[in-house]
Amino acid sequence: MNKVFDEFTLHKINGHISTIFLAVYPDKILILDGGCRNDVWKIESYITRKLNRNMSSVKLVVASHAHPDHAGGSPEISRKYGLKLAAPRAINKWYKGPWGFIQHKIDTLLGFHVARATGKPFENIFYPRKVFYDYPLDDSALLPGFEDWIVFHSPGHTNHDIVLYNENARLLYAADVILCVNGKMLLPFPVPLEDKMTTSLDRISDLKVETLLLAHGGVMKVDGMRKITRNLQGQLYKGLPPLLEKLKILESFSPEIRKEKKRKKAA
Repeated sequence: MNKVFDEFTLHKINGHISTIFLAVYPDKILILDGGCRNDVWKIESYITRKLNRNMSSVKLVVASHAHPDHAGGSPEISRKYGLKLAAPRAINKWYKGPWGFIQHKIDTLLGFHVARATGKPFENIFYPRKVFYDYPLDDSALLPGFEDWIVFHSPGHTNHDIVLYNENARLLYAADVILCVNGKMLLPFPVPLEDKMTTSLDRISDLKVETLLLAHGGVMKVDGMRKITRNLQGQLYKGLPPLLEKLKILESFSPEIRKEKKRKKAA
């Protein structure tokens, strides 16, 4: 069921791995992450058939971070229709250089694994590791053309994750910073930058939020964020089971992670 706010109507599309959200205004559409590259046709079909709108009514597509179920579909649909794309200024640092090349391949293979684990058929989700965006999104910036949305940098899962907050609607798009699986609020896996995730959760804890949008968990009614963020920080301090702790090495190749490790050793 679509959710109606004063300025827009929220629409939800079930993507290959993640949930894709559209904020549909009377005269324009905002895509909050475009899912995987194989989700593009679903978005096209929804906008042109379900909404009976032209693709030119999409005035902005956002890629919240570099992983395949977020930065796979957003650049693809942007390129195909000449749509404006906004992404964190540092998004291309995650997969930069030879170590970034390795990390990109690992993350793509992990995407295949997640899709298979959730019963999805095999589909091509390979995507370019570099995002060509029109608008770099800095912390506390307003989305171009959608100034009712504010950008908050929320690193932890990567070094460049963002969330999007609409104060008028009391709505937070948490992207991959928060997940909900089987009714339980969880952190994403992995969280290689634990200190930064703690700070990110602190930052959003006082936001006035009544509706929480999760790329993995859908739409949730909430009464503020503090209880949620405190619970997630408790999970962070508790640590991971031994097997998952070992699997964190899969996210250790990004040059951003390697740089952070060197910084901590030097401190």
